[in-house]
Amino acid sequence: MLAAVGQVGTIDYAIIAIYFVLTLGIGFWSARKSPESSRGFFLAEKSLPWWVVGLTMVAASISAEQMLGEVAYARDAGLVVSNWDLGVFPSLALMIFVFLPLYLRAGIATIPEYLERRYDKTVRLMFAVYTVFNNAFVALVMVMALGTKALEAFLGLPPVYGALALATVTGLYTVYGGMSSVAWTDTFQCILLLAGGLLVFAVGLSHVPGGWHGLLERMDHAQSGHLLRGLHDPFVPWPGLLVLMLSTNVWYCCTNQFYVQSCLGAKDQRHGRLGILLTAFLAPILTLCFAFPGYIANDLTRLGILLPLEDANTTYPLLVSRFLGPGFRGFLAAAVLGAIMSTVSSIVNATASVYTMDIYKRWQRPRASDAEMVRTGRLAGFATLLIATPLSQLVIDRQYIFTYSQNVWCVLAIPITLVFILGALWRRATSRAATATFLFVLPFVAVPFLFGNTTDNYLRFQLAAHSPVFVIHMFNFACLLLLAALAFMLITSLLTSAADPAAVTPYVWRPALCRPAEDLTPCPWYWSVGFWSIVAGFMFVTIYVIYR
Repeated sequence: MLAAVGQVGTIDYAIIAIYFVLTLGIGFWSARKSPESSRGFFLAEKSLPWWVVGLTMVAASISAEQMLGEVAYARDAGLVVSNWDLGVFPSLALMIFVFLPLYLRAGIATIPEYLERRYDKTVRLMFAVYTVFNNAFVALVMVMALGTKALEAFLGLPPVYGALALATVTGLYTVYGGMSSVAWTDTFQCILLLAGGLLVFAVGLSHVPGGWHGLLERMDHAQSGHLLRGLHDPFVPWPGLLVLMLSTNVWYCCTNQFYVQSCLGAKDQRHGRLGILLTAFLAPILTLCFAFPGYIANDLTRLGILLPLEDANTTYPLLVSRFLGPGFRGFLAAAVLGAIMSTVSSIVNATASVYTMDIYKRWQRPRASDAEMVRTGRLAGFATLLIATPLSQLVIDRQYIFTYSQNVWCVLAIPITLVFILGALWRRATSRAATATFLFVLPFVAVPFLFGNTTDNYLRFQLAAHSPVFVIHMFNFACLLLLAALAFMLITSLLTSAADPAAVTPYVWRPALCRPAEDLTPCPWYWSVGFWSIVAGFMFVTIYVIYR
């Protein structure tokens, strides 16, 4: 235990207590006007400005997965882990120019709604079930597991009690207040966690001999200072990077309800798109906050400044306890808690939205009233916490809890990505092909659990007891599966009857969708979506050219 109770003083506990009071206060204050309206509960009455949209998206994506999990993985894998922060631009560009215009034009409240309009109700149901399963059994489990690790490392709280504390406090304002509470508490928490992450980066780097250049030079000498890796890299081979950028990130940034829900609650399309661009510009800062502390810890360990650490998942608390004094430890503990709680709240609210709108109202109670839908949403949020909290205790002993979700997501995202991209860009994609693609990939979701392990990213297949063992990296396997599923959906679409063009056309992208009504009026350059998109693209290309 790195930062046990004895190392946390009264001032630290006071700061943590103030954080909890402020979070609950903001959560209940922001929910005071519209919690009983389904539109207010799930979409915050479409009132969110661009900066709240962007910070909410960042806060939803940053949790203990980054502040503990990504740091732990970065400690051993090197600069390639920054791809989780820097490899988002292709998917964010798709969201800005393709998916958000389609979603807002369709007036949807949940992402599965789009699939029914583009395909049919069966495809909508399958994606809704996929979403609820992922949120309750994968995403929230991983976040809660790392959250309990954080509470144990910072405060000495046993994992079971840590999980119960996270579920109880976050559930109070999320289940009650809905999207409005999530958005405004996440905005507060995002500012806090970015400040905490930058503080740890700056203080840690100040202890590195040679600073930035010394760190990168030693990483380069150790063959860990590159964003792009070879086919046999044990952490992220280049096919895995393709899967991350073109499949997992597209699913996460364009179709994942808990990530894009704040976009659906934006004032208008311009506010939504500028909010997404804000997340793009924050990506390099995120890698400084949540990948570089791992690189710094590895460098200081190799130089003998830090003692070797058995549990990689507690690398971040080690840096905090080693380099920060009283008061700052409480601030960082609050920042970690903020990261965890913001993601927990977003996942719970998104799951409640999808279950209520896409399963309960669509299939069970089509005539459900607003009050009944809000009540059902609260019960669904509570049930999600009830499922994930005990399951989180089953994965806390993994070497890299971070890879628990990544190895599942790289398979789970494949049919979702294909169904959405082909549906949005190709009129010939059919509902039968979409359904068949979901069913084709579904059995492979079990592969990481059946053939993977808790120590590395390799799958091991053996047909019989004495037959040779076939070993393949999980990400390389996912790349092959992505290509097979793409071919399967293309061929199946061509072999099945095409939908009525008049019914499909409104939900297929066309250039005119990129020019909403608010963009037709003249605006200053600093309010231009196109200008900032070019700047962001140039920024990411430059980073990859320099650190490839």
